[in-house]
Amino acid sequence: MLFNGSNQTASADDLEWNGKKWSIVNHFIPYTETEVGAPDRFESDFMLQYIASKTFSNESNEVLMAGKALWQAYFAHTDVRTVRDELKLNRADVGWYQIRKALPARNVGGDFAPVSFKPFENTYKAISEKLQPQVYELGFLRN
Repeated sequence: MLFNGSNQTASADDLEWNGKKWSIVNHFIPYTETEVGAPDRFESDFMLQYIASKTFSNESNEVLMAGKALWQAYFAHTDVRTVRDELKLNRADVGWYQIRKALPARNVGGDFAPVSFKPFENTYKAISEKLQPQVYELGFLRN
């Protein structure tokens, strides 16, 4: 799931490995640059295109809206240099992993108004509770 706590999506430029520099593109952004106030273009719109033809439940739409608010909060400010370096925040197409780590770091630093994850957590919990029984009903796991 796009917003699962185990989601490790990220992007980064100038990663060094094996004597070469590499870039990682994040393909899992469900919003446009305009929707979230990104300063630059996202290199990939794969996820946006993928979900465009899908129909979502009310709970799914609430998760997407709460997630968008966090992406907007992320792009509202530039993180301090230590956070940018630690999380490799050098591309516009940051991933969910980077956002969910950068915003709490801002809260700790006290340089910006605190960002609450509570609305997102509540909507995510609601959809999780709705989906849990369906794991067995739909045959993903057997009783």
